[in-house]
Parts: sequence; C-alpha cells; structure tokens
Amino acid sequence: MEKVEKLGQRQVFTIKRRDTLEKRFNNYFKETQDAIHVIYWAIALLVRNGLSASNFSFIAKDLIRSLFLENDDVRAIPLSCIYFRDYFNDAEWQVIINRLFSSQEEFTQLTESTRLYIENLRPLLNSGEQPTNTKTNMISFFKDANGKRHSWNLSNVNPSITKEQHYALLSILGTLDIFEKDGVRRFVEPIYADFLVYKSGFDSRTEEELATLQAHPGKLLPVNTKEIETVESEEILNEERTADQHPETASAEEAQKEQEIQAKREFLLKDFDRSTVPEEELPNLAMKAILEDKSLREVQLEMQQEQVQAGKEQQAENPSPPKTT
Repeated sequence: MEKVEKLGQRQVFTIKRRDTLEKRFNNYFKETQDAIHVIYWAIALLVRNGLSASNFSFIAKDLIRSLFLENDDVRAIPLSCIYFRDYFNDAEWQVIINRLFSSQEEFTQLTESTRLYIENLRPLLNSGEQPTNTKTNMISFFKDANGKRHSWNLSNVNPSITKEQHYALLSILGTLDIFEKDGVRRFVEPIYADFLVYKSGFDSRTEEELATLQAHPGKLLPVNTKEIETVESEEILNEERTADQHPETASAEEAQKEQEIQAKREFLLKDFDRSTVPEEELPNLAMKAILEDKSLREVQLEMQQEQVQAGKEQQAENPSPPKTT
C-alpha cells in the first residue's frame, strides 16, 4: 500500500515552491478524497499568503473550484465557501449558494458575520507577491484550548500590513479545527506577534570592532551640562552619595542582578556554537529562545529537526530518477 502524502501544518506553512504545494494538495485529495481536510488547509494557505511576501495565491484553484461546484462532502462546511469568493464568477457563485444552502436567506444569515469580517482582508488573501526590501520573519503567540501559550513562526513575511490586518489574519486560524497537539486544539486566540527584521548592525564583543566603534572625536556629555568645570566634580559627588547611601544594600543588589544576568547568559549559551548559525538567522533564534525560555542550542536542535523532516517530505515528493547502467 502506497503511503499517503501528508498535508498538514508543516507542508502548508513551510513549502516554498508553488508547484510543490499545488502537487501536494492535488495528490492528497486524489489519494484520500478528503474534501473537508483540503478546504481547511486551503484556508490556512490563504492566511499564509496574506502574511507572506511571496505569492501563494490561488494554489490548487481548479481543485478548490471543483470541490465547491461538484463535491457533496463540502455541504458539511457551507460557511467555508466565503473564503473562496474570488475563485468564482457571479453565475458560479449562485450555483454554490444553491448547492450549500437551503435558501438565499439562510446563506445571508449564516455568512453575514464572516463576510463582514474578511471583506477588507480579501485583497490580502489573494494578493500575489508582496516584495519587501528587508528579510523579515514573524514570531507569534497564541492560546490553545486549555489557555496555555504556544508560539508559531513564519518566515519571509510582509511587515507592511497593519496591526489590525495582522490580528485578523491570525484570528482566522482559530476558526479551523485542524491544528492540534496532544489532543489539544491550537491557535484558538492570538495573543501577540512581532516582526523580526534582519539588518546587521554592530558587535562590540570583539576588541577590534570595539576599538573601531569607540574611535570617535570628542566626548559625549550629559545634555543638561551647563559648565564644563562642573561635569567631573558632579560625577565624583554622585559617586560619593551613592556610596554613602546604604552601600551594603546597593552592593548586594548589584551583585544579585549581575548573578542573574550571568546565569541567564549561561543558560542561553550552554552548548551553543555561534559559528553553526548564519548571521541572518541569529535574531530569530535568540528571540524564540528568550520567549520560550529555552536555550539557544535546544531551539536550534528543534529547528534542525523540523528542517530534516521537511527535507525528507520534499524528497519523497520529488524522488531522484533511477540510475541507469
């Protein structure tokens, strides 16, 4: 028995090639005839397109059209048709309404709320390519069905969308019951999301670069400086005041803070080799580690495992031709 090609979160959100994604949708339906599963993941792909700088618009369009126009299983999820209005002309759209709803009134009542919600999102759901000048990734956090927080990352996103559009797009994921881990539904409610824009700045941890950074004419003074003679004496006076006021407490607090910082640094960097990660991936890796309270090495291994799995799945899709002798 042939193994069914998987269609899930990893494939829909990480496969980069349009033709590969299209093939995955078509093959999955051909092998399973699971129309509802296909429609749910097609909606998830619309969300990816709305967030992405790349073009994932109208993937598997012919398949989606045929399901709504001919397949009987989609009658179980009539509301889903609203997300694919742009796939049909007016005459075809009326056919779909007649197939999925008992009357025009039922269609209006059931779909009005969702139609109003996504009306302003429709240009994003089928936007095509949205080029950006800088490489940008997204890290977001959601509540699952138990109220527990979980994260989700998406690469190559478009940072120019508004925060309202951003929230609305992520909220669509919560309407789909295909996201689950250990029996608990995920993506129930978006909490917050950040765009991570990669732009190389400076690194003062090396002596050579620090010397270059500090090789600057003049010296910065406090902006409230009035007389140059008072600067040095004021600094000395402040130091004396600090030393006189609870010196033991201040010293203990500083020592404790330093210990906490050092402990956090050691935790994050334990067994981590910076040379194994490209510079452009470090910000995303560090942010994910801090927010998830994991070490950099732990997050790195998780991401590597995901990449290996994705590679195996892509290789299974496009096997190498047999060697000829």
